[in-house]
Amino acid sequence: MLWVVEMYAADLADPLLDVRNVVESFRSYHITPPGWDETLRDAIAALSRLGAPDQVSTVLSALLPALELLLTDGLDSSPLVVEKVATHVVSILKETKIPGPSPEDDDWSFGEANAS
Repeated sequence: MLWVVEMYAADLADPLLDVRNVVESFRSYHITPPGWDETLRDAIAALSRLGAPDQVSTVLSALLPALELLLTDGLDSSPLVVEKVATHVVSILKETKIPGPSPEDDDWSFGEANAS
């Protein structure tokens, strides 16, 4: 099911991008970024505060426990959970429309600025 989240896009995308950076660094290069646990804690807190539409809430309800499990067990001990988190994050980000121009747009301007 496709859904577009514009109102919550930045609030949703920012912590998910942080999670993606941690998970993909580990998956791709077996690097555990410094402060990875704090990054995941911050992302969990931000996503938990998000008053998201039902479609987003459903996906987040599967993602948040997986993130908690990564914090508890660590990235090395949870390869299946790392994969699960990566899959959830990618699917949410693909379905999230961040306001502003997209790569396929002809006009990349954000509209006229009106300084009054």
